Amino acid sequence: MRIAHMTDIHWQVRPSFGDLSPKRVLGSLNLYVRGRHSHFTEAVQGSLVQHVLELAPDAVFITGDLTAQALDTEFAKAKLALQPLLERIPTLIIPGNHDVYTFGSQRSRRMEAHFGEWMGLDAHRPVARLDVGDVTLLGLDPNRPHPVFASGIVPRDQLDGLAAILADPEMAERRIILGMHHPPVDRRGDLYDGLNHGLVNAREFVAVLEQAPVLPMAILCGHVHHGFHSQLSVGDRRVDVFDAGSSGYAFMPDSHRAACMNLYDVDDALAVERFQFDGTGFSPEPGGAYATGR
Repeated sequence: MRIAHMTDIHWQVRPSFGDLSPKRVLGSLNLYVRGRHSHFTEAVQGSLVQHVLELAPDAVFITGDLTAQALDTEFAKAKLALQPLLERIPTLIIPGNHDVYTFGSQRSRRMEAHFGEWMGLDAHRPVARLDVGDVTLLGLDPNRPHPVFASGIVPRDQLDGLAAILADPEMAERRIILGMHHPPVDRRGDLYDGLNHGLVNAREFVAVLEQAPVLPMAILCGHVHHGFHSQLSVGDRRVDVFDAGSSGYAFMPDSHRAACMNLYDVDDALAVERFQFDGTGFSPEPGGAYATGR
């Protein structure tokens, strides 16, 4: 079973005057005055989708930040770009903090309006889920709009829902991959729970895993644009944590930036191959997965 992992692609559209909430004013200054919009390009985003189609994985997991400012026009642009992939490959999409950038985008469930079919939710289930063969993809949503911070908190109902799934005897026969936008640990394996950018209730999340009879094979995430492979300590057990790094980055070698995506081979163990944009297309990361530090 092969699973492609993309994250932090950040399709962008300049907001209209009517879209400019206070947070979007600050965001637009950062994007279009300070120049951060040039860090992401449609050429790379298009190459990413084509590359995943050529890989022909059994499933795709997108761990958030499809957009820059959660605009309707950005979601529409993302869906148009992803449509060839969504039509052919089972896909689970979970939000990132930029996909619920404002309180209005959260209240209107804007992302669900465009991508609800691929978000793995229903009225009775707080945890996103997609079953493909004997693999179960699960997704948590810690994202919340905030005037300043980009941190996340996994809601209590999702923590309880995750605990119930991991305690289900059926799960002992399945291979579980868990996704969430915010990484629970940093590249050194320390809890990534800072108020500014981290998973604020990471300790509560770990406590759920500590009580679970079955653990995920891996936790897939994004949010930190320079990817990393780390491990989360769960008592005397360990869970691999893979941050793929931004999959929509422009090619900026002088700034040590390049778009990346991961391909996981899920068997009795999990193996990862990482692909990096090299200026013309995506190719295996030189030196092996995470060797370049991008």
